Amino acid sequence: MADAITGNTELGATKQDLIASIVLKELQFQAKLSQTVTDVSMFAVKGAKSISFPKLSSFSVVNRVSGVAGDASALTAVTEILNLDFNAYCAWIIDSFDEVQTTIQAQIEFARRAASAHGRYVDTQLISKISSVAGLNLNGAVPADITRNDILDMREFLFKNEADMNAVQLVIPADQEKAMLKVDEFTRADIYGSSNIPSGMIGKVYGVPVMVHNGMVAQQAFMYEKSGIALGFQKSPSLSSQGANEYGVDALRYAMDQLFGIAGLRIAEKGVAAGKSCLVAKLAD
Repeated sequence: MADAITGNTELGATKQDLIASIVLKELQFQAKLSQTVTDVSMFAVKGAKSISFPKLSSFSVVNRVSGVAGDASALTAVTEILNLDFNAYCAWIIDSFDEVQTTIQAQIEFARRAASAHGRYVDTQLISKISSVAGLNLNGAVPADITRNDILDMREFLFKNEADMNAVQLVIPADQEKAMLKVDEFTRADIYGSSNIPSGMIGKVYGVPVMVHNGMVAQQAFMYEKSGIALGFQKSPSLSSQGANEYGVDALRYAMDQLFGIAGLRIAEKGVAAGKSCLVAKLAD
């Protein structure tokens, strides 16, 4: 009886699944900010080039006197738009000769690095949008390290604008971690309630989670509520390949792309300027 051999016929599909799994994991690891904003991908249906967010005004309640008719009021509505205009793409070809002689799993390694680049690209666009729609701008012309007062000013701004403080995030660049660790309220157990230093992790200040992000501009910081920024994927990150036999019979051209959009929300509310969100604050460079 002949031996049963497991080869490419049986395992070919798992190779692609392995690459797809690595890509997804790497994207999730690198796109750090996507979990801190509102995901509206469910509304980014096929055929749409943008997502609309109807925003209604609020009713006013009065104490109606008995026997006196109460006045009816009407709500007004405006629309906020998220354009699905980021068509992120990268591609690569590995010469079959070189792939045979390399000591690394080139296809997997290249896919991992492409996924990392896509994740960083999403974060870069989020950082740009968060910065552009910030309704509060501290130290605009005077670069300075983050201080306790800066944190309190940003926190107060969000509180006054009815932010859900359980959904607020503080993001700082790497050059501000040292300054952050000098803020007593961030590190002292007797002030905050538990020390963040022993774990080796960046923690919370006044109950707000703190994230260090290498994509941030030096001496800049953002504090924002999740519903102040929207992110929508119309096409999630995808990987495909096709033959490129001009570089050898086994050569493949790989491509990875995704289609998404980003928008600021709660624009021009609570007295902030046009184009600015009442749920986003920043310490500027």
